[in-house]
Amino acid sequence: MYLADLHVHTSVSDCSMTAEAVLQKAKEAGLTHLAFTDHDTTQQAWEHVRLAEKYGIHAVVGVEMSAYDYERNRKVHILGYRYQRTEHIEAIGRKTLEKRNANCLRQISILNTLGYRVPVEEVQKLAGTCIYKQHILDYLVRTGQSQELFGKIYQTVFKNAGPCDFDIEYPDALEAVRAIKADGGLAVLAHPGQLGNFPMIPALVQAGLDGIEYNHPSHDPENRKKVKEAAKTCGLLLTGGSDFHGRYEKTVSHLGEYPAPESSEKILFG
Repeated sequence: MYLADLHVHTSVSDCSMTAEAVLQKAKEAGLTHLAFTDHDTTQQAWEHVRLAEKYGIHAVVGVEMSAYDYERNRKVHILGYRYQRTEHIEAIGRKTLEKRNANCLRQISILNTLGYRVPVEEVQKLAGTCIYKQHILDYLVRTGQSQELFGKIYQTVFKNAGPCDFDIEYPDALEAVRAIKADGGLAVLAHPGQLGNFPMIPALVQAGLDGIEYNHPSHDPENRKKVKEAAKTCGLLLTGGSDFHGRYEKTVSHLGEYPAPESSEKILFG
């Protein structure tokens, strides 16, 4: 028997915890297998796999690519697992991270004009190679300028047509799938219920999609039913994960709370 969580982030992207801290928590939760899926980067992927061995946990390399369905105007997230190379994934992901970092620098500049005190160099200390809005929100909380991460400032400034409510241009989701496949990996559609991606599944399958995320905090029974039906129709494997971000998530989920089904064994064991 095993307990696997195939959707876990670290401080390399937008989780509040380092990989080691995540692994300590994973061990306490009884996890035997996991995949680190930091956004748009494979940085430290193999180092994290080796680190997991120290805790007696079997890890596989992963990534979560931020992408877009331009036909239906929806965001799409594509998980990649067990890639052998990183050339194609990094070629796309690097551009996304550059855009995201520039986007956050613009948001910081706006916050400073609004009367908040947000030095770029201080926010950068909370981030890795790319600043995320969670790092900005965290800095505001740490310095007493906000009561909570996803409270009033988040809702009025970063959302609901607020002054920092703008985003970047994302790569096409089909290209994200093709990049993962070109690097020898398995491509999985993440939380399609959350982003309304079910209509795009046939096109993603044609591009090489291998699976769909079944267990996820955002999926209700109806979403899981639709995922199962799509997987059966298209011959796709089912995966699952907590989408763990530590404190940097609006709805807290616990490691192992949304385990990967048995059909994920191709990801876990090749």
